[in-house]
Amino acid sequence: MSLHRNILTVLFLANAVFGSTIAQAKDEKLCSAHSTPVNSVAFADTGGIYMTAKGTLRVLIVFASFPDDSTPHPYWQRHQPPQFMQQFIDPDTLTRSSASFNLTNYFRQMSLGQFNLVGEAIWIESTHSQEEYRQGAYGRANKNLLQEQVDPLIDFRQYDQWTKLSDYHHAQTPDSLVDMIIMVWRTNMFEYLGEASLGYWPGFTVDGIRIETGYPAYLPYPRGSGITCQYIYSDSPQKVMQTMVHELGHWLLGKLHPYNSELLSDKHAYWGILCSNQRVASCANAFERERLGWIVVPDIPRDQDIALTDYLTSGAALKYHPQNGEPFEYFYIENHQQRSMFDDVTINTSDKGVWVLHQQSPCSETDNFRIKPSDGSWRWGNPSTTTQCFARTLPVFRKESPHPVGLSHRDQIPNGTSAINWLQAFSDPSGQLQCGVFSAGDQFSGSFNASDPVFSTYSNPNTNTWQNQQTSFCIEILSEQDGVITLRSYSNPLDGSPARRYLGATASSPHLSLAWGSQWSEGQPLEADVNWSELQRQVANDNWASIFQGSTMAWTDETITCDTSGTIPVRYCVRVRDVQGKTSVWSEVFQCNASSVSEVDDAVTESPHECQLFQNYPNPFNPTTTVRFSVGIPSGFVTLKVFDLLGREVATLVDGIEPPGHRSVVFDASRLASGIYIYRLIAPGFTQSKKMLLLE
Repeated sequence: MSLHRNILTVLFLANAVFGSTIAQAKDEKLCSAHSTPVNSVAFADTGGIYMTAKGTLRVLIVFASFPDDSTPHPYWQRHQPPQFMQQFIDPDTLTRSSASFNLTNYFRQMSLGQFNLVGEAIWIESTHSQEEYRQGAYGRANKNLLQEQVDPLIDFRQYDQWTKLSDYHHAQTPDSLVDMIIMVWRTNMFEYLGEASLGYWPGFTVDGIRIETGYPAYLPYPRGSGITCQYIYSDSPQKVMQTMVHELGHWLLGKLHPYNSELLSDKHAYWGILCSNQRVASCANAFERERLGWIVVPDIPRDQDIALTDYLTSGAALKYHPQNGEPFEYFYIENHQQRSMFDDVTINTSDKGVWVLHQQSPCSETDNFRIKPSDGSWRWGNPSTTTQCFARTLPVFRKESPHPVGLSHRDQIPNGTSAINWLQAFSDPSGQLQCGVFSAGDQFSGSFNASDPVFSTYSNPNTNTWQNQQTSFCIEILSEQDGVITLRSYSNPLDGSPARRYLGATASSPHLSLAWGSQWSEGQPLEADVNWSELQRQVANDNWASIFQGSTMAWTDETITCDTSGTIPVRYCVRVRDVQGKTSVWSEVFQCNASSVSEVDDAVTESPHECQLFQNYPNPFNPTTTVRFSVGIPSGFVTLKVFDLLGREVATLVDGIEPPGHRSVVFDASRLASGIYIYRLIAPGFTQSKKMLLLE
């Protein structure tokens, strides 16, 4: 029947972004799609498998509540429709709502305008108590509500517009079967937050057409007309919308998850319509969009520059299949500039760039999707627990050492102190406790960009296959302008710049031995053509100063004494260079606390390849400071002079021919007034200046 009941409309546009679930001690079951094993479909098939992914599909959303449900809900008061109910779906293709929990808006953006999900939303309070269905009988609850209370209000014939001809093939003609009903219950008593059916109960007839309660891949009930979701009491509109998207995803993409839904451990956060049971993200990944026929993802071309536009708004993406990998193994390359409200690959709003998703195979009910975050994979330590984050006892994790086959901040991390093993409490390099939803990207980096441009078999993370076999796959970010990223994929990984290295240290009493080669970065080989390194150090809040340059990948700082009780923070970072002259980005900062720091002497013995002027030490100073510089090959006439801010020369420290090598001179400023001075090194084809501060 036609709709005769006035439904409360709340005119409010929510601008909240997708929230991130804080993992519970035991993960809640999100989804069930009961299935009977069937043969795999050909990978070339595209489109929605059990419902159309193109054209316009009209659906009915039924928000349902129980009269005896008295539990408070922030978005759904008792005996009333939920807030923003009419904003969950547009009535037609012209409305174009912009709410972040609007299903029409979501699928319009994901499909690039090719799939329009429209319809209406109503609220019904059941005439039955929730106690009648407490044993998980949501199928009976759905049938009773639809037959007894919805049928008198709704003409269900307007929701019969499509016929499934076969998997992936649909015709826009009625077939006497309701296409899609989304049941949303104000409760948390059913077994699953979402289910891809109406509950596997005998079907029934309304308005001369059928409502079936099964799911196409479940042979006892292979016909269906909808899905069931719970709008639990802790959920926001965005969260329940993500649940709806996930269950609709089973009609579009099939019964299997890209994760093991039976296990609670060894989980990995990623983005997708069929995202994992943390509901961290819901924007469709490139595999899903291509499978649904919304985009075509080409193989990445080799040895040419590629301009990659924003993935969500343009659909541009690339993929790479390793020849020594599994049959359907791919790396998917997507440029996420967060220009869409649904671009929720991370909650870190500054983390924009190229994201890599590694797929072992199509959805197979195993954990076969991994984000390859630029922050790398690690061995993690679990030194303690804390009650200072999220009002619960949580394990505190810290990075122990880089490990390309280890775990990232987007993975569950095993530990012996707590059942909660998503990274939510982190001890940073300085030992400070940080709280955050790190599995959703909070405070960490995941994208490849100018700050971390290389993804190769030499990087961490690496481009190895799922079984950890090396590949020749290598990409390098060359530039970014207005959100368009130019990258290059090399046939030979050595043609690109060296990958970022990691600094490690061991106590070499009483000093610190630093290393950054493969002997430290376990499983991260060093490019064969790397022949130079530069190590820099910062003491407290002084300027960074270069303390080593040469071909070795290790160095001992004999000028400091590290001590757990030390009060002087000393930080290090390193970069490397190859025979092409290409340089890596700087490593992450390594820090130790020192009880004392002495001046770095001129201990570097390797001949430099180029001239360089280093920061004086100490700085500020009174009255003397040491200035270090390097003379490259060939030798030549070198001057090192000091000037005041008016450009007047106040001292000449070097004036003559200097052979290649490292030098240091002491500048005595006892006869000068306090203030800022400029010191300048001039050599053949080289000029460099730096500032120094003389204190009273």
